[in-house]
Amino acid sequence: MKEIDFPKELDKIRTDDIPEIFELVKKAVKKVTGAQRSGMMLGLADLGEGENYWIGGFHVLSSNAIVMNTRSLNYIREKHAQLYKPYVFEVMMHEYIHTLGLINEKQCREQAEVIAEQLFGYSHIVTELARDISKFLPFIKRANYGWSPPRNPKIEYLRGFDRSATETYIS
Repeated sequence: MKEIDFPKELDKIRTDDIPEIFELVKKAVKKVTGAQRSGMMLGLADLGEGENYWIGGFHVLSSNAIVMNTRSLNYIREKHAQLYKPYVFEVMMHEYIHTLGLINEKQCREQAEVIAEQLFGYSHIVTELARDISKFLPFIKRANYGWSPPRNPKIEYLRGFDRSATETYIS
């Protein structure tokens, strides 16, 4: 794999180009773990929020789907625009790691932090978000174990999301 300057590459991506951010996520995860998966889908839905939780997204177990919370995305874009791309990267990386079979939430967070630190450095926003999102958004608490999405959320799937999906499905 060609040497990639991940912070520089993330900076170059247009803010609204979520599929391109995902391509960088896949490269990052593959570089550190060697694992990859193609044929992913991204759904966008209002998953709500609450006094005791903030949902960035979730992976639909036994599927190729990641769903991101539009309420969280819109809040970050409007109130903390400088965090938007790092936030999207970190949430998608976390959920993509789940799709590779790491289901345990704590282990997934730890793996995301390891990947971010190796490729972005200890002090980069992506790494700090992976380590502790509340540093930037102090009111946020991640959802507790057992959270489930709202029943029948209206999910809009992004066209052309997994641009490099011509690779093997899982390797």
